[in-house]
Amino acid sequence: MPTAPAKINTTPDRGAAEAANRARNRQAQVGRRRHWRPARDALWRLLDAHVRPGASVAVVGVGNGDDLPLRRLARRAGRLDLIDIDGDAARAARRRLLSRRARVTAVAADVTDGDADRAVQAAIAGHAPPPGTAPPRRLAGGPYDVVVADLLYTQLLFPALLDAGLPGDAVQAALAKAGPPVTRRLVQRLHASAPEGMVVHLHDLLGWWSQHDQPFGIDAVLELGARDLPAALALADGGRSPVGADPRPILKELGADVVDTALWRWPFDDVAEYLVVATVARSPGPARSPGPARGPGLRSR
Repeated sequence: MPTAPAKINTTPDRGAAEAANRARNRQAQVGRRRHWRPARDALWRLLDAHVRPGASVAVVGVGNGDDLPLRRLARRAGRLDLIDIDGDAARAARRRLLSRRARVTAVAADVTDGDADRAVQAAIAGHAPPPGTAPPRRLAGGPYDVVVADLLYTQLLFPALLDAGLPGDAVQAALAKAGPPVTRRLVQRLHASAPEGMVVHLHDLLGWWSQHDQPFGIDAVLELGARDLPAALALADGGRSPVGADPRPILKELGADVVDTALWRWPFDDVAEYLVVATVARSPGPARSPGPARGPGLRSR
């Protein structure tokens, strides 16, 4: 992600992951809500097909909410929980919903249950990341009908590692070691929170900006996706993607049933844009043995 280290102080009552995400939420540029409208519309077209009226919904990693169609989602859902490690940002997103706030709750929570902070602390100390042993706990407000994981996988470790001042090769090494297990446990937790429902995993798989070239352009992926989604996904998987942050291999490992996939452009700012891969997966049932997920999906945007 094209971001410079934030100047922050990590204190005992605020972990590295929270401090890094708070700092970035406060760097939000004026006008980006208007700029991000195409991404919100693309996400709503996906949610419109999978969120039934009156459903209980959690959005995890809501941040400032600028990329999310929260007003439309609040009208559709019977209950909507906005969850973020930065509680101030989640509460601000709720306040902007005005008349819909009665059914919306802002929740401050570290959805990694401390996994991200422990991994960052280990990387700073030069140690291997500690393994998670206890089964991931369900989100406090669950169970939900739908959980939306909002572009948070790349933000679990990278911002805090960057702000810690680690050199680039050390950051990449830490992401390669700690990223997959932290992501895996979070994916498990989200599906445990929607045991009879589904999770919408939003992942910024590829980015384009100065000094971060890709072997192809984003238009090539989207145009191919309109004709042949599996081919577009195969092309995208050949690009320069973030290390250790892709939830899709974990869904396959867990035996989740992928019922829909979508691609769209996220115009981040004047110099950067991202390809979002949205994967809608039903939680694996207790009697279902692990196996390959159905897919690769149904649509491109």
